Amino acid sequence: MDMRGQSERHFAVQLRHDRRYRFVSQASEDDRHHGELFASDEPDPVGDASAPATPALLAAALGHCLSASLLEAMRHAHLPVADIQADVDAVVAPNGGGLPRIDHVDVVLRPVLTEPSARTRRCEEVFERHCTVTSSVRDGIDVRVRVDWQYQNGNGSPEPAAPATHPIHSS
Repeated sequence: MDMRGQSERHFAVQLRHDRRYRFVSQASEDDRHHGELFASDEPDPVGDASAPATPALLAAALGHCLSASLLEAMRHAHLPVADIQADVDAVVAPNGGGLPRIDHVDVVLRPVLTEPSARTRRCEEVFERHCTVTSSVRDGIDVRVRVDWQYQNGNGSPEPAAPATHPIHSS
């Protein structure tokens, strides 16, 4: 994230109760709306599961930030990026007091390059520290990240790279 020459940036979310445990939110910065309204809801049986639950929203924030950080590292390294996708799983389990908490988050990033490059290793070494969200929550949540590099074959379909040599990074 670029600080735009500012010492702080303030990202706000205004929430409005919709029904039962469903809320509708609007994100903004400096009173300028960021995107459309979005909803969140509690999973059943408490809520109606009519919108993403809060652990899924955190998973989306982590997945987006890590994907964007890896994309920036790949662009900086002049890698031929064709696509990037991510799978993120926020695992909720009871804590010592029996209350549900996010135990850990597994993130698998799948960048697709148009050709192999030796610069992928360096990108993988540096991108995580540039992810604002992951770096901010890692002290409280175990975030496990794996990058599965893929390369487009002759017909444009992605194929996995050689077997990964890097296990999931855990905080």
